[in-house]
Amino acid sequence: MTGKRIAREKVKQAIPKSGGLISRIATKAGYSWTATRDFIAADEELKLLVKDEEEAVDDMAESAIIKKISEGDEQSAKWWLARRRRVKFGDSVALTGPDGKGPVQVENILRIITHDDDPE
Repeated sequence: MTGKRIAREKVKQAIPKSGGLISRIATKAGYSWTATRDFIAADEELKLLVKDEEEAVDDMAESAIIKKISEGDEQSAKWWLARRRRVKFGDSVALTGPDGKGPVQVENILRIITHDDDPE
């Protein structure tokens, strides 16, 4: 596929129902993944179409989770709350300083070993 000129319309037609996945678009259009990615990145309209596809998949995923919650799936409800209402239901770790208050100070220690440090 080296040197093959990319047809914009072919790429555009490959975007619907791709989920926004470059590999699906590339395969359907008949181009390499890298060439397709670069071509889309350089075209504002194609970028927007890919973003719309990605958001459609996100909406479907949310709908599936909401459906499971409405059916009484407790694990899905817990998962949803842990992410959407993180402050109240999410896992968190409270970090405090040595006095039990304030921010934690983090100290990074880096030791560079040279041949001079080698015991042999």
